[in-house]
Amino acid sequence: MECIKCRVYEANKESGLCDACEQEELCRINGLLYLPALGLILGIIGGAIELYSFTMIAFNYFNETGFLSYYSMGAFAFLICGFIVSLYAAWLFFRRKKGTRKAMIAYYATGLIIALYLTVLPAILFDAQQDSDNIKLLASGIFGVAIWIPYFILSKRVNMVFCR
Repeated sequence: MECIKCRVYEANKESGLCDACEQEELCRINGLLYLPALGLILGIIGGAIELYSFTMIAFNYFNETGFLSYYSMGAFAFLICGFIVSLYAAWLFFRRKKGTRKAMIAYYATGLIIALYLTVLPAILFDAQQDSDNIKLLASGIFGVAIWIPYFILSKRVNMVFCR
């Protein structure tokens, strides 16, 4: 039986691919790695939208009052840092570079720090009530740290795709 992909070499019984095609398939972003890839794309789009809307709100508030709090300046700085980290992580991830593991860990850790700053800190400092959007943001940050960081540290698949 010949390989279903290249149709040149003898195929392995389990996969239907020859050894060369099987090795090439192992080095591709597929399977469970589609979820972090989707998260990166949505994170970049969402980060750009959040940064733009926060900037517009902050400028409008500053034009009306002439005052900008330290909290809003910190939020702006965190949103910029988060956007830059997500761009860097996406660049490394989709280019399958060796530093992807560290960049993805930084991406998820930054997401949690931003979520904590935007949800927990206002609740402590300003007695702000949490709505469903804030809880989703916090749950997303905790989920990223609890699930994806151990995956990128311990996964053999990540080693094969990104650490050639």
